[in-house]
Amino acid sequence: MSTNDAQTYTSLVTIHRIADAMSAHGVTIEPDASGRAAVANLNGFNVLFVLLDSVAIIRADASTETPADSPDPTVYLAANQVNSTFLDARALVVNKADTLIVRTESETQVAAGMTDEQLQSALKLSIDGVLQAQDAMRALVDEMTQARENRD
Repeated sequence: MSTNDAQTYTSLVTIHRIADAMSAHGVTIEPDASGRAAVANLNGFNVLFVLLDSVAIIRADASTETPADSPDPTVYLAANQVNSTFLDARALVVNKADTLIVRTESETQVAAGMTDEQLQSALKLSIDGVLQAQDAMRALVDEMTQARENRD
């Protein structure tokens, strides 16, 4: 298959194709032995790439200093705000550790296969969305915390 053929015809998306597509963006990801997942550190975030049969999920996790059992709703309210305004990613709050974890994630449909160009473009959009959602979460939490402190 020539280079032009690889860009013209759709191919099954594999974790190794995802790794190759990310390397085109200057990012090295490390696939695991399962062939279904890979990890990278992007802009200080732990980013997980998971390939299911029909979708590729890209997610970034960031720890907070908020205890998981805290009654403070700030992080949850920030996630609600992000989810009501962002289209490229969604924000979740994970409370299964000692402190809350902000998780942002994006899905890309891959069941029909993709060309190399489509895969590179879709991954860039997903990564940008996930990282922008993390930045928005941090900014919103800071803004809400500051507003609460100024009120008190």
